Amino acid sequence: MITFFMFRLIGLIVTKGVDVMIVVSMVGNLGISFLPLATPISSFFATYYSLNKLSEDSEIIAMRSFGISKIKIYIPFLAISLLISITITSLYSVLIPKADAAFNNTIVRLTSAGMLASIKTGQFFTSIPNVILYAKDVSIDGSTFNNVFINIIDKKNFHQRIIFARNGSLIKVYADPGHAPSLRLHLNDGSIVKMDEKGTQLDKIVFKEYDFPVFNSEGAMTLVHYDTMKTNSELLKNIKQKRLNYSDAIATKVNAPELLELKKTLYRTQTELCVRYVAFPQILLFMFLGFSLGMKHSRGSSRSNSSKAIIIIVCYYVVYFYLLSLAHAALLNPFVAIFGPSLMFFIIALRFYKNLDSI
Repeated sequence: MITFFMFRLIGLIVTKGVDVMIVVSMVGNLGISFLPLATPISSFFATYYSLNKLSEDSEIIAMRSFGISKIKIYIPFLAISLLISITITSLYSVLIPKADAAFNNTIVRLTSAGMLASIKTGQFFTSIPNVILYAKDVSIDGSTFNNVFINIIDKKNFHQRIIFARNGSLIKVYADPGHAPSLRLHLNDGSIVKMDEKGTQLDKIVFKEYDFPVFNSEGAMTLVHYDTMKTNSELLKNIKQKRLNYSDAIATKVNAPELLELKKTLYRTQTELCVRYVAFPQILLFMFLGFSLGMKHSRGSSRSNSSKAIIIIVCYYVVYFYLLSLAHAALLNPFVAIFGPSLMFFIIALRFYKNLDSI
C-alpha cells in the first residue's frame, strides 16, 4: 500500500533534496495511517493460513477427537481479534489522524520550501497550476533570474497573459505557523501582454517593477485540514455544528442545491466518524471468516477455500466502497453504509462456521 505513495516521495527526494530522516518520518506516518485498512485483511490471512496449517497437520482432527469443540478452538482467536480491534480503534481516536495530518502537511511544506531548488537555468518550470515559467539564467540558490518569460493561462475567461522581464528575484513571505510561506516573483523592466484564445493581442502594459504571486499562503499552499486529520472529539464538534447549519438551512428554506451541499458535508463528516469505528467489527468479522474457511474438510479442499476467501474479501470491499460513495453523496445513511456490509458478510461467515460441524 505504501508503495503507491513512494513515487511521490521519490520525486521529493530527487527534485527537492529532502533529508533522509524527513522521508523516514513521512513513511512512518504513512504506515500508521494505513493501519486501519491493512489490519483487517492481514488478520484474515493470518487466521486463515494458521488454521489451514493446523488442518494440514491433522491438529484440528486431534483436538476434535479429544472432545474440544469448535467454539473452544475459536476462543483464542476471538480474544486476539478483540485485542487488535480495541487497539486500532483507540489509535484511530488521535494518533492515526495526527499521522495523516503530519504526512500531508509535510508534503505541503516541502513543496513550498523546495520551490527555489526546482527552477533551473534554461528549463521550463510547470509546477505552478496554469503557469509556465522560463528563465535564461538562474542563480545557484535559485533566488534571482535574468531574461524571464511567464505564460499565465486563464481557463475561466479564455485568455492568457505573457510576461517578459529583464530580471527578477524570488521572495518568501512567512505568514504564520499554520501556513506555508507565500512566494512572489519581483520583476524589473518588462511588459505584460494580454491575448485572447486566438492569439490576438488585447492589451499591453510596460512596467518598471511588478510583483507576480507564485504561491499565496492563503491559497493552494495553505496547510490542509481534512476530516481524516481531525481527532474524534473534533469530528463530533464539526458534526454538531454542521447539523445545526443544516437545520437552519431547512428552517430558512434555502435553495435546493445549497441545501444538498450542506447535507453532503454533514454526511461526509459523519461517514468519517463511522469509518473510525468500523475497524472494530471488520477485524472481528475477518478473523471469524478466516477461522471458518481455514479449517479444511480434506487435504484437497485448500484451493477451493482459498478461492472462496479471495472472492468474499473482494465482494466485501466492492459493497463497502459502493455504499461509502452513496453516503458521501448523501444518498444513504452513513451508519448503514459503513456498518451494513459487516453485518451482511457476518451472516455469510456464520454459514461457513456452521459447516465446520462436518469436520
